[in-house]
Amino acid sequence: MAKSSKSLLLKKAAAAETAGQLKLAEQVLHKAITNSPKDPTGYAQLARLYTRKLSNTDMAIALLPILLKLAPRLALAHELAAECFCKKRMFESAIRHADSAVKYGPKSPDGLYVAATVYFETEHYGKATECMEKCLTIRPEHLPSRLLYAKSLRGAGDIKKAEAICRSIFTEYPDSIANYSIWYQTCKITAHDQIYIHIRDTVYPKLVAKQLPNRVSILRMLGKAENDIGNFELSFQHYSDAKKLAGMSHDRTVNKLFVNEIVSNVSRANYFGSTGHDSESPVLVVGMPRTGSTLLEQILSNHPQIGGIGESSTLREIAVNAGMKMNDGASLSKVIHDMTPSQAIDYAEQYLSRSTKTQPGMQRIVDKSLHNFELLGFYAKLFPRARIISALRDPMDNCVSCYLAPLGKFHSYTQDLTSLGQYYSEFRSLMGHWEKVLPNPIMQVHYEDVVADTEGKAREIIDFLGLDWDPACLSFQENENRARTISTWQVRQPIYKSSVKRWARYEKHLDPLKAELAHFYPDGF
Repeated sequence: MAKSSKSLLLKKAAAAETAGQLKLAEQVLHKAITNSPKDPTGYAQLARLYTRKLSNTDMAIALLPILLKLAPRLALAHELAAECFCKKRMFESAIRHADSAVKYGPKSPDGLYVAATVYFETEHYGKATECMEKCLTIRPEHLPSRLLYAKSLRGAGDIKKAEAICRSIFTEYPDSIANYSIWYQTCKITAHDQIYIHIRDTVYPKLVAKQLPNRVSILRMLGKAENDIGNFELSFQHYSDAKKLAGMSHDRTVNKLFVNEIVSNVSRANYFGSTGHDSESPVLVVGMPRTGSTLLEQILSNHPQIGGIGESSTLREIAVNAGMKMNDGASLSKVIHDMTPSQAIDYAEQYLSRSTKTQPGMQRIVDKSLHNFELLGFYAKLFPRARIISALRDPMDNCVSCYLAPLGKFHSYTQDLTSLGQYYSEFRSLMGHWEKVLPNPIMQVHYEDVVADTEGKAREIIDFLGLDWDPACLSFQENENRARTISTWQVRQPIYKSSVKRWARYEKHLDPLKAELAHFYPDGF
């Protein structure tokens, strides 16, 4: 490792940064690396300034090749690289440098924290938890580290320990909204819960009175709390108020045009004589959010020959690189029409390479990125023999659960009940089209059937995947593989039936949704 530079310029830059004179610090550091181009310290200091103070990740990344060449075993260099690549969602590079940061700086709390962040974002919860346990032995009172530890435990399935940490933090930091955001997904909230009472009676009124930010997230937490408690009217009101306050916009025409383009331009003829890759390893679980897909993946990935890769972005990234534009059915149709056999094999190999790295030796790899239902025509070109599981649920229950869930901008169709009903209808129309034209085996799995007969339905699914039954599939509450969704707490519980016909709790508010979904209920609701 290169020795730390004693340059007065570096000291001047550090002083400027401490004083908040960030542009001056940047200028001085550029002069420092010009004067000492072989000293890694200046590059590291400048990369850290760009990453953590100037929010210029691209400039930091531009410095990394020089820094890593000068000091390939410098823990800070790998820490910064891991942080930058994680922010840019370049996860393979981020993981590689996170591993090196831990290797070369096993006692660096910052390096352990950054590595844990990378592991958490890539759903390697065991590694994230291990890093945070080491980090907290060095700085046990560091609040961000305690919060990340709780999140990692929650992701790994240790819900009770995550909840206990959140409650411990609450005693010291009763107004930490970051802590609330972890806590409320670790337990079923009761009317006597002190955190809930504090949020309801103290925190939220203060946010409203002073028009402070975070009101949307707090309303969602209160909505979940009131639902847990059984105050369904108040719960629905909180969720609706959160949506109004968030002001998220949704253009109803975008998805309608997307679906129309696909249905009009992609037919069975597009798959005649299309060989693609012969692998049957990939398995897509597709559908709307809140269809029990997390539970389904947990059951599957408990099978010793099935691995889960969570909500992977791999297929979408490959489709975009192939020429598909976001929300554009015409460009997707063109990619499907124009794809040559050699291109199909190349894209398939890319997918297999990226999806099997974390699950080596598995006969089936489950990809639970639900909105891959949009891309099934592309997927079929790559893997015409690979299986697809279509996760379904009663339309009203599905849509109401989506409406009440804290989904982000990608799911803007959940902003109002009319848009939600229209989007759901278009989803079912597109899935119906794929089932008619694609060569792939497709199995519909209804959440209600899984609830009614978990073992029977699980056996059917395992048989559909071409594997022998294994009783481990029914021990899904013990599965620590994947649970990083808003269903985290529920999926760790025994199968419950209270979510069936849940929509009836809120019926008087649902006329706009009923109007859009009436065709699914020819005999009435």
